[in-house]
This record gives sequence, structure tokens and C-alpha cells, in this order.
Amino acid sequence: MYKDQEQGKSGGSPPQPESQEEEGRDLIIQPKKRLNLVRVSKSHQELHRELRMTHKRGPCLNVKPELQRVLEQRNWEQGMKQRKEAEEEKKNRSPLQQELLKRHQRLEEQEGLQSSPEFIRVKESLRRTTILDLGEKVV
Repeated sequence: MYKDQEQGKSGGSPPQPESQEEEGRDLIIQPKKRLNLVRVSKSHQELHRELRMTHKRGPCLNVKPELQRVLEQRNWEQGMKQRKEAEEEKKNRSPLQQELLKRHQRLEEQEGLQSSPEFIRVKESLRRTTILDLGEKVV
């Protein structure tokens, strides 16, 4: 070992291998370590980074589990989709469908009035007649 150091200091020729075995090893290409595909993948790196960050911060009590967050997100998206579909249905109704809906609503109101006591129905009919009488006088 001291010989190598002395030769390096003197600036002489590079050290010579001591035996043929060492010379043979230098000529053979040494295999490289195979890459661990799991560790190389981006998703694994991101998960590992997230784990390190959460470990540094400590346990968070207010954080919901991932499954619960995913389910809530899915439910919210389904609700939004249903609302959009309902709005599109309202926009795409034909005039005939609109009139049918109005008549259906009037029939439901009348059924509601019929189930109410008689004095309330009489009062409603009086209101209608007085409004109609006022409308006729103006014309």
C-alpha cells in the first residue's frame, strides 16, 4: 500500500496490478445494479414524498380518510350532474309540456282546496269573483 502512495507522489507510471487475476477483473465489464422499478416510478416517489411530509407535520386529527373524501367527492359530482340535467330538462320543454304542467299544478291546487273546509273554498271563490268584477269595470 505504501508503494502506491509513493508512486503517486513521485508522478511515476500508474500502479500495476499485482497478479493476473486482478488484471482479468479490470478487463471484464462489471454489471450494474438493476434499477428497482417501484422506486423509480413517479407515483411511488410522490407517495413517498407525501408520507415524509405528513410524518414531519405529525398526525392531523381533522383530516378525513381518503376513502371518505373520495365518496363525498363522488356524491357531490353526482348531485351536480343531476341538477344540470334537471335544468336542461326545464330549458328543453316544449310549450305543450309547459301548458300540461300548469294544468296539472292547477288541478293539484283545486284538490288541495277541496280537502280544506267549505268556508275557505267559499272565501277563495269570493276573492276570484271580486277580482274578476274589478277587471271588467276597468275594461
